[in-house]
Amino acid sequence: MTKVSSSSIIRVTLSGSFRRDTEGLERVYRELALNQCQILSPRTLDFSDTSVLFVRNQVEVRDEVKTIQDHHLQAIALSHFLWVHISKGYVGTSTAMEIGFAYANNIPIYATEAPIDEMLKQYVQVVGSVFRAIEHLPS
Repeated sequence: MTKVSSSSIIRVTLSGSFRRDTEGLERVYRELALNQCQILSPRTLDFSDTSVLFVRNQVEVRDEVKTIQDHHLQAIALSHFLWVHISKGYVGTSTAMEIGFAYANNIPIYATEAPIDEMLKQYVQVVGSVFRAIEHLPS
């Protein structure tokens, strides 16, 4: 786990459903930016088609799923924490993998809502806001 000094830029990766509760997703993206976090992935929330199972943003349209997912995992490994956007308790397969990856790499995992899944619930720390997550980071 990477420690954060008071002068550090906090690196974060945003995971979760990019198809459900898009307004909430945009809100947390803005909240991360307002708290001066560097969002390593996704690069933007400008998604090409949210009706498909694996959502791509405009710069990823031609990329293979594995390429996109590998980039996302690399971003998690470089992050101070993983923020999981959970809507109504839903956590999909890709997000579950990302939670496991973050945990295996000692990256703290935060969300404002707990997953419905009892096992995943053990790995996600529920906090009231991005600011509260930042307060929990080791210094």
